[in-house]
Amino acid sequence: MLHFNLARPVEMLWFGEFVAPEKGFKHLSRQLFEYELMAVTEGELYIADEHQEYHIRAGEYFVMSPTRFQHGTRVCRCRFYWLHFRAETRPPVNFSLPEQGRFTDGEALAALAARLFLAESGEHRGTLSHYLATELLLELARQQKAHPPSGDPKSRNQLLCERIRSYAAWHRFSQVRVSDMARELGYHEKYLSAVFHRTEGITLKRFLVEERLGEAKRLLLDSDYPIAEIAACLNFENAHNFSRFFKTETGMSPTAFRKLSHGEGDPPKE
Repeated sequence: MLHFNLARPVEMLWFGEFVAPEKGFKHLSRQLFEYELMAVTEGELYIADEHQEYHIRAGEYFVMSPTRFQHGTRVCRCRFYWLHFRAETRPPVNFSLPEQGRFTDGEALAALAARLFLAESGEHRGTLSHYLATELLLELARQQKAHPPSGDPKSRNQLLCERIRSYAAWHRFSQVRVSDMARELGYHEKYLSAVFHRTEGITLKRFLVEERLGEAKRLLLDSDYPIAEIAACLNFENAHNFSRFFKTETGMSPTAFRKLSHGEGDPPKE
């Protein structure tokens, strides 16, 4: 088990996708000064350090720690994503990942890889690349939790809905559009909406509205921010648009909701 402190994102060094030639491929021998993630999407990879040999099949990943002697042990044919990174290992540890495991949602990894490739084309080793590399590790950890060694695994649709909820949570201060979410997650907009509705029993658009409304209520109840400042936090164009949205959804203005929730009597008219 690998243990990291992800209070800050990992340092992404290099990222790519390797496709072995038709025959004769054997991983090169070298000293590895950083961590290397290898996620095999086709075939199988045989690789070793100075201690043992590792066999990584399609649908599996392996994270090799820094080693004096990384080397291939057998000729093989495979295709895999590779990521070289450095990560903080000093306490406090807040993230753990098995050094080898399975990934059950290859589309999720492919979507993250596409975003990382795009980020790297814009700025090599830029801030976005570091965060996306970290997100890749977090995604692998999420899939391990969703598919434990024993017990009933979650369905593919449930896993996708969890990713949707996670995306909505990370973007809760923005007006999330289904089209933007679909592009980020690597799915067609109609497919994403249909899966969510079928699995969760609520339309995706409605879910996003309720998430934004919930955050608005939280800010009104738990803060003393002026209405205009809350509107800005939630990325509304102005306080008027925020108030209109809130009243449409709740039947009262933000100010009336705040007063009523604080026990100040009937909501006043505005």
